[in-house]
Amino acid sequence: MIKLKIVRHYSPQLLDANQAYSFINFASIGSFFIQTPGTVAYFCDGMLMSAFMSRVTGRSVGRVSFDFTSIADPVLSGAEQQGKRVYFVGARQAELELFVDKIKARYPRLAIAGYHNGYFDAAQAECIHADICRSAANILIVGLGAGLQERFEQDALRAGFSGVAFTCGGFIRQEATATQQYYPALINRLHLRAFYRMYREPHTIKRYLVDYPRNFLQLLAMVVRRQVAISVGE
Repeated sequence: MIKLKIVRHYSPQLLDANQAYSFINFASIGSFFIQTPGTVAYFCDGMLMSAFMSRVTGRSVGRVSFDFTSIADPVLSGAEQQGKRVYFVGARQAELELFVDKIKARYPRLAIAGYHNGYFDAAQAECIHADICRSAANILIVGLGAGLQERFEQDALRAGFSGVAFTCGGFIRQEATATQQYYPALINRLHLRAFYRMYREPHTIKRYLVDYPRNFLQLLAMVVRRQVAISVGE
């Protein structure tokens, strides 16, 4: 039986945890089906997933995403206020540098322990894990795509990283290329983020129109057959 650990909502106390966190929706959960979940705890990324989990578990589970419509600011501003050091991994080098410049402007007192682009092989990954540990980072933010990013953050913890790790999907790339913030305020307020992303990034259309319903049916079948055990924590 597959075990899926769901976190109901974000809490500032999580910044002191020694834990790997990620985010699932009905696209990214496809990678969860085919890999060993390990020790990652998951937030529900998207209203559909939060509604589904609330219904099948009988507990209220909120929508939590790593972007500026959700917990990106609480994490980064919390790190700035508490003097925690942040390490970023993801995107292409030029995108990453643009992103870091934006973050420095937005959080001038944030201690950036280091950063590395998201294009590397297994041998280089070990070097990056070592650099993360040497940097004395307290928070690791990883955007490598579903499956790869969860594996990377767990490997970082096994390599000796003693802080908290969050995956962030396409957050680094999206914010690097956005003129202000990726999602306009009106789009966020009307909960039209998925439609806006399909407009901005046409390659995601298949994800929403094909992967979402297919993975929804697969997860529902697994729940009905008791092939997945879902636990909900704070």
